[in-house]
Amino acid sequence: MKNPYVLAFFTIAALASWFGLEEFTIRSYVALLFGFFAFQVLLNDLLESYLIKKLKAKYFNFLIAPGTAVHEASHALVAKATGCDITKVSFFNPSQKNGVLGFVEYMQPVDRFQSMRSLVIGLAPFFGCGIFLIALLNYLALEHPGMQQIGPDLVDVGDISAMASTITLILAKLYQQLLYVNLADPAMILILYLEFSFALGSAPSPQDISDSFNTLLKYKLEALSMVLFVISAILLIEYGPGLSDYGSIVSANAILAFKWTILLLMLSSAMLLIAIPLTLLITETVEIKGVYKILPAALFVAIYFAARQFLDVPVETILIASGFVYVLSLFVLRHQEYFLNERTTNF
Repeated sequence: MKNPYVLAFFTIAALASWFGLEEFTIRSYVALLFGFFAFQVLLNDLLESYLIKKLKAKYFNFLIAPGTAVHEASHALVAKATGCDITKVSFFNPSQKNGVLGFVEYMQPVDRFQSMRSLVIGLAPFFGCGIFLIALLNYLALEHPGMQQIGPDLVDVGDISAMASTITLILAKLYQQLLYVNLADPAMILILYLEFSFALGSAPSPQDISDSFNTLLKYKLEALSMVLFVISAILLIEYGPGLSDYGSIVSANAILAFKWTILLLMLSSAMLLIAIPLTLLITETVEIKGVYKILPAALFVAIYFAARQFLDVPVETILIASGFVYVLSLFVLRHQEYFLNERTTNF
């Protein structure tokens, strides 16, 4: 675990928000915001600390290259927009020594906003990659009338049951893509691949999190000012509608921003969650010796396209059958000792 203290911070903040804001209408939004950030940190650490290390660098680098480029571009754009001087940028240049995939070096102005600026720059990829992710999902929805577009109206966090329903609904939307999208279309395969790449790129890297928190700890007075600002914003959102029409507008737009952010967190977390078993399958496939490593994927493709062409069965059934054959062939090839033992005969 690379970020135990950060994970603990977000978890404690989520619990404190849930129990401390019990009478507030935005209680669920704030608690979910911290909770999903904690979940993202956990999943990202799990992927980087265990699964990714087992992959050969060239395979993993190919998988996340687009997401890494947008990740670093988001840092650079926000840093420039907030008045920083960009000294060096590498959108994608993997290092075998330290595991860094890309980086942005910049110099901040010396002022009272350094802590807030560092935090905003550190979180920029979450929104940068998230925008691309939602754009791709909604592009597929436009191309396939049976799919519903994804927007903040899907987010309902009124109670525990509503939260569970929202998460289930979003997972269903992601699964729905596989039922409506024709995997025979190379453009659709590219879009699905980019979705996963941008989802992986949206998660804050360990270095991003470390830099942001180190800056907050270094400038304690500024950090305290940020905390007071957040508390003031929560009070304004909660009591603004009772003060004036302007307060109602501010409160409504703030809740809309919460919904968009939580939607992005749910989508990227769901993609990261799906990426764990997929990455595990990829690592197992890569470790097969010789040309046999292409056999599971070849069987999957052959069964999928043959079934779509000649059988009148639901796409869901085809996907399940193709996936089962992939996993079965992968197991046989990875554990040949169970199936190809030499038998000796005694006379």
